[in-house]
Amino acid sequence: MIRKLLFLLLLFITLPLSARIGANSNFWLLSQTEYNLKIDKGQNVVLNRCIVVPDLDSTINDIFITTDEESLLAKFSFMLKKNKSSLIEEYLSDCTNKLEINKLIKALYYLSQNNYETAISYLEKFEMEDFRFLKFLLIADCYYELLPDKRNYKTIMDYYQKAMDSTEDEQNKSMIDNRIKFIKYL
Repeated sequence: MIRKLLFLLLLFITLPLSARIGANSNFWLLSQTEYNLKIDKGQNVVLNRCIVVPDLDSTINDIFITTDEESLLAKFSFMLKKNKSSLIEEYLSDCTNKLEINKLIKALYYLSQNNYETAISYLEKFEMEDFRFLKFLLIADCYYELLPDKRNYKTIMDYYQKAMDSTEDEQNKSMIDNRIKFIKYL
């Protein structure tokens, strides 16, 4: 009981420091480099559920002509992190699903808008092998947010396990461990 109270106290202390993603204040959007720096500095990554993308790219002016999928994700992630809503809306209305990465991009957008059902529908269609870990992590996060009773989190553990099974990276595995700590002790 004391452990849960301390956890909640720590949560309330760190909430004002949280970065919002769109309308969603439950998640942080970070590049892999930013995430590594937080860990190296000993900053809290348990209370702040991080969505880690490979890179962020601030050169967003060419997003409408970019065809490299990883570059598109980096540019869109930067726009999402900086909440450039008009440019985000314009890109989403202009983009096609010909590029597989656009399914992940749309899922990130809908997650940022607290529209978890739509985010899941795009994630379930997304098939890029390089991003399987992120796919399953986000599906688990979305299903967790949709739980009517957050104490009944065992139904989503399979998705966290799929994410764990899809990576060899120790930081990714640590991220899953942190997610599980978050949902168990919140």
